[in-house]
Amino acid sequence: MAQKHILIDACVAAAAFAPRTTRSAHLVRRARILLQSPSTECQPQFLIPNFCIGETFAVFEKYRWGASWNDHVKKSHLTPGQFSAARLSFHHAIHNGATLLQVELNRYHVLCLDLISPINAAYRIKRNRKSKNKPLKKKSVTPARTYDLLLVSMGIWLQRQLGHENFVIATGDARLASVVKRAQSANLGRPIRQHLRDVAASLGLMYGPDIYPQVVDLVHTRMKALKSALPGWAW
Repeated sequence: MAQKHILIDACVAAAAFAPRTTRSAHLVRRARILLQSPSTECQPQFLIPNFCIGETFAVFEKYRWGASWNDHVKKSHLTPGQFSAARLSFHHAIHNGATLLQVELNRYHVLCLDLISPINAAYRIKRNRKSKNKPLKKKSVTPARTYDLLLVSMGIWLQRQLGHENFVIATGDARLASVVKRAQSANLGRPIRQHLRDVAASLGLMYGPDIYPQVVDLVHTRMKALKSALPGWAW
């Protein structure tokens, strides 16, 4: 049975171990299936960046202690029992790589940031769209956070080591998935394409769409694509 290396985003870990920390029932269900049930078609190795471990614990803290002032938390805060259970279960999952094997951020992961950060900076990933019979409403577009980009840059280097077919990033963040999809597009400006080509060459990488890892958005990915990227789970 082939091994599949799956890099887990903090939002996926938080949803699996503390469901009340997300409003997406879809994310909770799929995150739990992924992390808590076996695959019949591959042998999964779940990886998690060390900074995502910190993010996950911070999410638990937010939903335990932030109910007095944080509007995101008031209706879905963690009870003392839920908070304790989430922390304990997650701690057991990361201890000695029992379920989630910690990956330390290294210099090559940071250097690969220059292969994804320019896309995040140069392109307005989520555009304003005009609804039928309604005026266009301009909304501010928030770029992906540095931690999100580091997840992708770590994935770029890990994929180089583990193989394109054997590696995937699992997230619940549509914005992160959209940034990577834009990076894989053939429709990039000439200056930014040349910059990315130069960065890749300096790292000993061949620039092209396959330099970027496959990213699965557990919230929005359709079933056919989900089963293709992560085969063998009872989705």
